[in-house]
Amino acid sequence: MASTRRNRKGSRKASRKTQSGGKRALTPWNKLVKRTYDEMKRKDRTASFGDALKEASKRKKAGNM
Repeated sequence: MASTRRNRKGSRKASRKTQSGGKRALTPWNKLVKRTYDEMKRKDRTASFGDALKEASKRKKAGNM
């Protein structure tokens, strides 16, 4: 087997796991969807994330973002 195909310790993928990093800040759209999803879940436990996306889209079009 060629030396380039061997599974080496200290590979690039392994070193990426040790790097520390934070999460990206939520965009206004993400905040709206999250808020909508939380509201829908409080009213109806069977509400799905897809339903929240559709509702958030309606709210955004109505100017209630």
